[in-house]
Amino acid sequence: MRVFKIWKYVLPSMFACAFVALSEVGYYYLILPVLLAANYLNTAWGEFSNREILDELRMFYGCPATAMAKRVSGILLCAMIVWGISFVDRTNPPAGQLLFFSFCTGCLTGCFIVTLAHDLLHSHKKADILISGMLLTAAGIPHLAADHVAGHHRDVGLSKDPNISRINQSFYSYFVRLACSRLKESFLTQYGLPKYLSRKILFLNLKMLTILAGVWITIALCSRHPQKTLGFFLFQSFIAYLLYELINYIQHYGLFRKDEKEEITLALSWNCYYKYTNYILHLLPLHSIHHLPHHKRKIDVGQLKDGPRMPYLYFVMVLMALVP
Repeated sequence: MRVFKIWKYVLPSMFACAFVALSEVGYYYLILPVLLAANYLNTAWGEFSNREILDELRMFYGCPATAMAKRVSGILLCAMIVWGISFVDRTNPPAGQLLFFSFCTGCLTGCFIVTLAHDLLHSHKKADILISGMLLTAAGIPHLAADHVAGHHRDVGLSKDPNISRINQSFYSYFVRLACSRLKESFLTQYGLPKYLSRKILFLNLKMLTILAGVWITIALCSRHPQKTLGFFLFQSFIAYLLYELINYIQHYGLFRKDEKEEITLALSWNCYYKYTNYILHLLPLHSIHHLPHHKRKIDVGQLKDGPRMPYLYFVMVLMALVP
């Protein structure tokens, strides 16, 4: 039974392998309808009950086999990006095909790589944090690690948290404002933290930026078609980042607390309780629970689904945000 549950946590890696196989025979674009059709599993598997959520959280965060599965999945997903660079260099696709292949890869990166990086980022184990950094670098957005922990988790629900979208604010204005804010906080102001923490965060972000620049240079120097391989990496990174901010937009839309004195509760995030969506997004849709301080996570089982519920599935909410 435990093995049956664990295999669902590597569904993202299975999709990545399917994408590689389809691409090698010239049908990379089929991954999008495959992902869309797979949403039928939301109906087939249904939603978590309150008791199932509790069991799932224990399995996801407390089982050594699950921890190993997530690490292996992280390595495989990083390998997908390396393969993608090699694939572009080997096949030298025309501009239109390159653009669409990069888009498909970016969708996988945004859905699977970034969400797994987000999960591993909160681990206290060095191996998990290392793999999280690798995943965020593969996604081209390594500075989000410090930004997420030092900024968003501390200020969630406050008006000063740029991750919280305002009522009737379009995703596009939200995206521009938030992208600029992240860069400013990551490399200039460091969230108004004490000096020793600010220096630590700045040093970490500069180190990660240096590593990312090294990746860009390596791609450019080691490729026969550097413009296309680098273009692939940058465009899939942009799509991944776009999806990351779309998820932030729909998860925290219009949900505020008055000030720092008001407690962080289940009411500050929109949630999706469908099993399939949670498996492929590494339980990110159980977002209210994710934001609870650790000392508050021992809540009554009957309250686990008390947070706001998304009216539609994730992919529908994303489409609605893009075309309001």
